[in-house]
Amino acid sequence: MTESSSGFITPSEFSTEWRDVTLLQQRKHTLIYTASRYGRRYLLKTLASEYTHLTDYHLQQDREFQLGVQLIHANIAATYGLEQVEGVGHCIVQEWIDGVTLGEWVGSKPSRAARERVLNQLLDALEYLHSRQLVHHDLKSDNILITRNGANVKLIDFGLSATDSTLSPVDNDQRADILSLGRLLPSLLPERRSLARRCRDGRFANIAALRQALTRRKRARQLLPVVLSVVMLAFASVLFYFSLSNNNSEQQRYENMVAVVDEHIANEREQLVELVNRACSFDATDETEQNALIAYLNEYSALRYHRWTIRDSLVETYPENDPLREQCFQYWTHKEVELDKEFYPQITGKLKK
Repeated sequence: MTESSSGFITPSEFSTEWRDVTLLQQRKHTLIYTASRYGRRYLLKTLASEYTHLTDYHLQQDREFQLGVQLIHANIAATYGLEQVEGVGHCIVQEWIDGVTLGEWVGSKPSRAARERVLNQLLDALEYLHSRQLVHHDLKSDNILITRNGANVKLIDFGLSATDSTLSPVDNDQRADILSLGRLLPSLLPERRSLARRCRDGRFANIAALRQALTRRKRARQLLPVVLSVVMLAFASVLFYFSLSNNNSEQQRYENMVAVVDEHIANEREQLVELVNRACSFDATDETEQNALIAYLNEYSALRYHRWTIRDSLVETYPENDPLREQCFQYWTHKEVELDKEFYPQITGKLKK
């Protein structure tokens, strides 16, 4: 494409005529071309020559256009028009997607955060289709494109995919798409194979029910460290009070306090070691994985906030006039400074690379 010295497309490129028409793919009943107009690239879908004289296939083409043109969604390839293109025929004009198939994208080993984001976009597109009483009918890796710029989902060949080999009507049952999604889930989320099996078994009546199952486990995983910490704090408090009731020695009380603090700090240190190990497995120069690193930094901040909550709860177990109240606060502060010196540079340093 010709460009001016300023880097912008020259006005001559914004022609109303179709240019650079190239055959991209031939299917049983359709031919797919790429072409340029107004300085942009488009996809042209037309009937193969041996079917152009058959009324039924023209009706199918009209129906595909009428279906596609009403769908406006960021994760569904857009349909722009139905027009006669010289040298090609009666064509559906669609959005050209610069991307790779879902299978090719998964083969590049994207991060878990990136795979979850793609899955959520795919669910958004399907939920939009289903809300309009439509079903994809041919949900598979080749019909899910991931853009090279931004790694966003673009759903293609929806609606009439199942009629490419037959003109018979198809049943608009949402569970057909969910069943197909169950075959794709193992590649996107290998650790959720049981969920994929439930999709294939017809356990979810709609996308909303599937989303609930996805988020339920995620919330449980996020809350687990907090729940464990609360339980441990309660258990430690019981032990602490039991020890106080059986030993009035100030030295023994101090040693008991130190033991409780050390136990909490050791538990948090284990969590921080795991957090750093996960963060170090990501490539900070990869824009896709930077969001995951930032999420780990947020998770680290959450651990620090929770640490302060435990500290304050433990300090408040001593009466205000008890010397151990201040000693406990000072000892805990000393220990948490050591933790921050050890782990904070490791996590933030990963982002600065």
